[in-house]
Amino acid sequence: MSREIDVRTEPTAPFQAGPQHELLAAMVGDWSGPTQTWFDPDGAPEECETEASARLLLGGRWLRFDYSGEAMGKRHAGEMTLGFHRDPQRFEMAWIDSSHTGTEIIYSTGPLAEGGGISVLGSYHAGAERWGWRTAFLLEGADTLIVRAWNVTPDGQEQRAIETRLRRRR
Repeated sequence: MSREIDVRTEPTAPFQAGPQHELLAAMVGDWSGPTQTWFDPDGAPEECETEASARLLLGGRWLRFDYSGEAMGKRHAGEMTLGFHRDPQRFEMAWIDSSHTGTEIIYSTGPLAEGGGISVLGSYHAGAERWGWRTAFLLEGADTLIVRAWNVTPDGQEQRAIETRLRRRR
C-alpha cells in the first residue's frame, strides 16, 4: 500500500541535511519585530512593525520566509525562498515583494558569512542602470533574527536600506 507524500514538507528523494541546512532550520518559526527602512541612506529611517513566518520546504532543502509590514504608509508583503546549493557551495535566494521589487524577482547568491550568518547579493533594474541588493540573515541566540539589506550603487558603494530585528514568537 502506498502512502501519499506531502511534497511541501517531505523529501521526494533521499536528502541529508548539512550544517548550512541546519542553519536554515534554526530560522523556522513565527517572528515579529521592528523594521527600519532608509529611503534616503543619510536620512532618518521609516519605522514599522513586521510579522514574519519561516518554514522549511521539501524536507529541509529550502526555507520560505514570508513577511508583511508597511512601507511608505502602505501595507506590503514579501517572500524569500532561501537554500544552500551544495555543488557551488553557496546560498541562493529568490525574493519577491509587493513594495521593493516591483514585478522583478531578485535572485541572490553568496557564501556562508563570517560569524555564521548568511549574506547573499543580487541585482535589480533601476531605469537603465543595474543596482545591487545585498541581504544578510544573522541569528543572535535562539530567539533573535536580524535581517539587513543594502542597496549597492552601480559603482559598488553600499547604502543601508533595511534592518529588521525579529523576536521569535514560537
